[in-house]
Amino acid sequence: MSKNNQAINDIDLFRELMQDVKPLPQEEITTVKTPKASAESLEERRRAAEAKVEDDAAAALSEEVREWVAPTDIIGWKNDGVQDGVFRQLKRGNYEPQATLNLHQLRVSEARREVAGFIKECYRTGVRTALIIHGQGLKSQPRPALLKSLCYQWLPELEHVLAIHSAQKFHGGSGASYVIIRKNSAVKLATKEQNRKR
Repeated sequence: MSKNNQAINDIDLFRELMQDVKPLPQEEITTVKTPKASAESLEERRRAAEAKVEDDAAAALSEEVREWVAPTDIIGWKNDGVQDGVFRQLKRGNYEPQATLNLHQLRVSEARREVAGFIKECYRTGVRTALIIHGQGLKSQPRPALLKSLCYQWLPELEHVLAIHSAQKFHGGSGASYVIIRKNSAVKLATKEQNRKR
């Protein structure tokens, strides 16, 4: 038998075997179109995500004072990467604050949120030196210098803070603190460009 005759016989046999077979019913396929998010809703989502990060940063800060300072104590701290000369300039008030946060009349929980959000915003906008007015806290409860002690505790725990020091009298003295904030990537790039042009 030739190959052609064999192929025809195979096809006939196949048709004969399949004559009682019925095709399965096809389900309709529905295409779901996801509407594109508007610029406003994307911005809203971005703000909500940033607020969550701020809340997370604030939540990590304890409201319990671990080390109390006195109302008139001079406070200071620096990250290992901060040069001594830069820290001396900070102490002397030689860096003019580019942003200020006033914590007067705030509860501890409010102050905690404000400090975390303020430092994050300073970092985002490229502020390098800031001033936080916490007051001396002579009448604060349960002990004097409550907010001052907490700021001294909180600030080194925030990732964007490089150094802090009590302010000079013309910026509030021991009732306020200077803060040096880490450079964000845009500021780093601008500094590189400036150095390249020199």
